[in-house]
Amino acid sequence: MKTKIFNGKRILIRKISQKDLRNVKKFQVFINSLVKERARILINKRISLKEEREWLKRLLQRTKKHEEVCLLAEFNNENVGSVNVEKGTHCQDHIGYFAISIKDGYRGIGLGTHMMKEIIKLAKKELRPKPKTIRLNVFQGNKSAQALYKKLGFRKVAKIPKQLQYKGKLEDEIVMLLDL
Repeated sequence: MKTKIFNGKRILIRKISQKDLRNVKKFQVFINSLVKERARILINKRISLKEEREWLKRLLQRTKKHEEVCLLAEFNNENVGSVNVEKGTHCQDHIGYFAISIKDGYRGIGLGTHMMKEIIKLAKKELRPKPKTIRLNVFQGNKSAQALYKKLGFRKVAKIPKQLQYKGKLEDEIVMLLDL
């Protein structure tokens, strides 16, 4: 666990743990706040407590098996950010699939940059086998995220037309890679 100050806010950055199963509601509130604001994430419908509990259990199992790593950002015991890298399977077990979500009000303060750097270090250290590439998908309209990814060394390798839905419209999906 590490506390860092971002824009005057003391934010705790920590790994996911078994203790988190005691407070699944906190995770549900976080993801549903992103759905409500219509953030550009791959979830666009509210998540039930049961669904969130199952997701968290699966994440913890995968973490224990060195198949996934996850970091949380907390401010005043509220989840404000999450980042993870999930190892591919079979012929893609050298790829780490990356995802990040930062709550409104916590973007643009360096939190996402910090969490990305930390999760990449953690993925190299804990995933088995170690990833050779980190892959992410991003909405074409999410220019600030693309700029962050590019700043951290990701390169755009594909644009897949009309793959993602955002506010009732189809949007292109951008695929970016980071070679480790």
